[in-house]
Amino acid sequence: MNRTAFVGQLVCLTLTLILNACSSDGGTPDAANGGQGAGGLKASGGAGSGGATSVGNGGRSEGNGGMVSSGGAPSASGGATSSGGATSSGGSDAGGRANGAGGSASGGATSSTEGGSAGRAGGAAGRGQGGASGGSGGQTGGNAGATSTGGSGGYNPCKASPCVILPLGDSITHGYNSTDDAGYRSPLFKLVVAANQNVTFIGSKSNGPSTVSSKTFPKNHEGWDGITITGITGKVPPDVAFSKTPHIVLLHIGTNDMTNKADPTTAAKQLDTLISNLVQAAPDALVVVAKIVPLGYSDNNYSSYISKIPDVVMSHSSKNQHVVMVDMSTLPTSDIRGSGNVHPTDKGYADMADLWYGVIKGYLPN
Repeated sequence: MNRTAFVGQLVCLTLTLILNACSSDGGTPDAANGGQGAGGLKASGGAGSGGATSVGNGGRSEGNGGMVSSGGAPSASGGATSSGGATSSGGSDAGGRANGAGGSASGGATSSTEGGSAGRAGGAAGRGQGGASGGSGGQTGGNAGATSTGGSGGYNPCKASPCVILPLGDSITHGYNSTDDAGYRSPLFKLVVAANQNVTFIGSKSNGPSTVSSKTFPKNHEGWDGITITGITGKVPPDVAFSKTPHIVLLHIGTNDMTNKADPTTAAKQLDTLISNLVQAAPDALVVVAKIVPLGYSDNNYSSYISKIPDVVMSHSSKNQHVVMVDMSTLPTSDIRGSGNVHPTDKGYADMADLWYGVIKGYLPN
């Protein structure tokens, strides 16, 4: 064989060996044991117990305590898998709602103590349904704090079943001019029974039917006909209203002050004092303050007074006191008897019950 032919054969043999070394019998690498999967590399060993890291845009961590093992490679579309990064119990959605304290999503800030400053129980100014927004500054997955039903940070005023509710206020709390002499209390109790929840009412006075929805109706309340804000303040401990410490206080007061032409600014200051006394007497209770029902006629004093109530409530909720507001002023004037009678009709009392229930239902036990 001449020298030229030998060199040619040697080159062909070398190329064949190189090509065989570059191909595998199994085709393309898979995702197991560090192989390459769709969207990027997974760490050796894959996801932790119950958890997995997806490779979508931004990444989504799921599972109960699922953890990516050290060495996980970045996902394809920019969502990085942090070395050793673990989700909190329950995990969190990327850019969405955190389900547990400390849960974080790729690219989003970790929430701290249930959404920042933990929100206010039930929210202020008629937020309704007891939902409190996660505090400003607390982020879950990069967006604003999530809304929690029934209060924030696990707060629940109902320490036992039944939940102890104190209806507190004037003749509207009594239920004056209602067919069953219970006002909003009987339709509120009906809503509770329909939801298979359990409450009782307390107070030194007793009015209303024996049964509601085939259940024994708790008739007690602290609604005094003709009473003013300062008058009802005198019913706060050590007087009769707190024979038992309530879990929830439903406060509707100020109607008689307005019909007596009281100064709205003075009335608002008196309301502030009353709320302070209630919080001091029952610091764990949820105090639901009504922006009172319409008078049934136009009145500047009334308008001025109700405009001040949200700020009064906010001054307490901003101090982490469990004080929220429900807006009864939104009731239509047809819900009020009128012609000088400022009491609701039966329909008006039922509408009041709906509003009260919207705030407290998330707390009530079965």
